[in-house]
Amino acid sequence: MYTPVLGPVEVGAALALIGGFTAASIGHGYVRAVGSAVVACAVLTVFAMLVVNRVVWRGRDVVERRLLLEYCDILEKVHGQKWSVKSWVEEVDIQPNGDVRQRISFTVVALCEVLYFCTFHDRVNWNWPSRHRRRVQAHVRSVEVGGEGGTRFDFTTSWRDHAKLKMVVHLHEGVPLGGEVSLSVDMFWPAKCQPLMRGERADEFKASFSEPVPFARYVIRLPVGVRASFDKIGVVHDQDDFTFTSGVNQHGRPETTMTVRNLAAYRKFGVRLDLA
Repeated sequence: MYTPVLGPVEVGAALALIGGFTAASIGHGYVRAVGSAVVACAVLTVFAMLVVNRVVWRGRDVVERRLLLEYCDILEKVHGQKWSVKSWVEEVDIQPNGDVRQRISFTVVALCEVLYFCTFHDRVNWNWPSRHRRRVQAHVRSVEVGGEGGTRFDFTTSWRDHAKLKMVVHLHEGVPLGGEVSLSVDMFWPAKCQPLMRGERADEFKASFSEPVPFARYVIRLPVGVRASFDKIGVVHDQDDFTFTSGVNQHGRPETTMTVRNLAAYRKFGVRLDLA
């Protein structure tokens, strides 16, 4: 599919390519030279049109994604598309080069008559080059339990700024009031923790929710042999119900786990990590 403006140009380039190729194939002397030149120009024109169309449609795709998410925001705020998180488990695997593979497994409960989608945000905590955005990958599936589940869900993403991503997960069917749906999101973030792994700065891994959450957990795994220091974020001894552990797992990788129960709405929790 192409922009209408380029229609006549495309037709002309195609005719020139055919004519030039014919002249270069069956012509002689000057005619063959001219035909070869026409073919070269036509090929360059077609290539330029492909580049232009890709840029144009990429720009339109960005606008359409942004508009879709804005309309979802309106549905949340005006028409009551609401949900709460029943449980949230986020596992972050940090690679030696700073790339991150993470899995978020969560269950949401419908707080409206019928829930059709749910959303969440994620971000990078440094001046992340925008060129990395094209390499971010995501897959959404239902949680498999007892042989049932594991099917893919459609989703839409849009960048709120250079390093903040919003994802809308479109549910297969509406979830009635009080109903639950459990999802698993696998993501790949290139260079998400690059400054951390280079020893340039500490990084923070944290989350918050718009409704109280009965159970939330953050698990962070580092490469084998890496030593790190950790601080808790958003929890207080003798006030919050939480556990905080740090050690080496069965694969020899340093692993830190923060678990919180009965987390209040809009309360940030997580871990601050720094290489020792």
